[in-house]
Amino acid sequence: MAGILSSLLAAQGSASAAPAVKEEASVFVNGRLQVEVLTVNNRTLIQLVALKDPAWNISYESKKKTVIVSSPSNQKTITLKAGEKTAEINGKKVAIDVPVTVKEGRTYVPLRFISEQLGGAVSFNKEENRAVIRTPSGQADYTTLMSGDLTEAREVASRLELVYEDSFKPLPETGEGFTITNTYPKGEALRLKRDYKGMTWYAEVNKEGLLVVKWQKDSLGEKSESGTPPKSFGEAVFFSDNFMSELLVYGTVTADGKATELGRISSEGNGGMASALAVPIEGEIRSDAVAGTIGK
Repeated sequence: MAGILSSLLAAQGSASAAPAVKEEASVFVNGRLQVEVLTVNNRTLIQLVALKDPAWNISYESKKKTVIVSSPSNQKTITLKAGEKTAEINGKKVAIDVPVTVKEGRTYVPLRFISEQLGGAVSFNKEENRAVIRTPSGQADYTTLMSGDLTEAREVASRLELVYEDSFKPLPETGEGFTITNTYPKGEALRLKRDYKGMTWYAEVNKEGLLVVKWQKDSLGEKSESGTPPKSFGEAVFFSDNFMSELLVYGTVTADGKATELGRISSEGNGGMASALAVPIEGEIRSDAVAGTIGK
C-alpha cells in the first residue's frame, strides 16, 4: 500500500517528463472523484468528510483543531492536530510527513497515513495517473459489484458516478428531468446505459470499480454524440428512479427495443426507506461476475 501511494507521489513529481500522463493525479474515494484535494510537500491530502464510513469513527474538535479517527476492527485510535507533524496512535507519538490542514473551513487529512493505519484499500493506475481508495464499506461494495449477487451489484452500479478518461469530455446536459434510468443487459451488472436530462451514456465498470464512459449522446440541444456506440444489449432490464417522488419503475426490454413495465415500488411501500435502485427480475442469473463467482 505504501508503495502504491509512493508511486502516486512520484507520478505527480515526474508528470512533465511523461507527456502521455496527466499532469495532476486524480483521487477517487469509493468511486467518487475528489474535487477538493490538496498537495502539500508532494503529499496528498483529502477532505476528512470523504472518509466517513460506518467502520470508522471520525470526529473533529474545532477548538483544539484535532482530528480523532478510530477503527474498532483494527483496534486503533489516531489523533492528529492541525499544523503538527506528529500523530498519536493508541497514545503513542509517531512522525508524519504532512500535518492536518484546515483551509477555508474544511479539514484535510494525509491520505497515505490514514489509509495505511486504518487498512483502507488503495490502488494506483499509472496510465490514468489516479489513485483509487476504498474505505471498508467501499471495499464491501466493490466485492459485491464485481462478483456478488446480481441485484445487489446493480444497486451499487446504479449509484456510481460517471468517470471520463483521457481527452474524452462530458457533453453539457441541456434538458430537464427528475428521473434517471439505468438499463442493463440481461444477467449483467458491469455494463449499462444511463438516461438523464435528454442524455444517454454507455459506460462499463473497470477493474478498479469505476464506471467509465465509453459513449454519450445528447438527444436535445445540439444533438451531439461522441465515443463508440455500444453493440446491441439484446434482452435487457431497466430501472427508472424518479428521485423526486422516490418511485422506482422497472421492467424488461426486448432485443428490438420494446419495453415492458413489470412493477413499481416507492419509499412509502418500502418501510419509509429510500427507494431501491434495483430489484430482482425473475429468471435472471448473473453472467458477468469476475473470478468465476456467479450471483443470482
